[in-house]
Amino acid sequence: MHIEPHANRGDVDFQSAAGPAFFRMADVIRITALSRTTVYRRIADGKFPPPVHLGGRACGWPRAALQRWIDDPDGYSNSPVTHLRRMN
Repeated sequence: MHIEPHANRGDVDFQSAAGPAFFRMADVIRITALSRTTVYRRIADGKFPPPVHLGGRACGWPRAALQRWIDDPDGYSNSPVTHLRRMN
């Protein structure tokens, strides 16, 4: 299932190299159409990418992590073992 980012995402372009490397909370809310509370609830449940600390009190979401969530929001899992093959 492929779903497009929220229609009111402004000028955010995930495919362009000119776009930001990290998105701040206001951008994430605009792109995903989720509330701040829902974003943090989904992070706690492992169903949304966690932010990366950028220094001081600043944090942001890497472009690739948000794109993975946008590509499959229902199937997204923050578990690191979901994409690794089991070794025997």
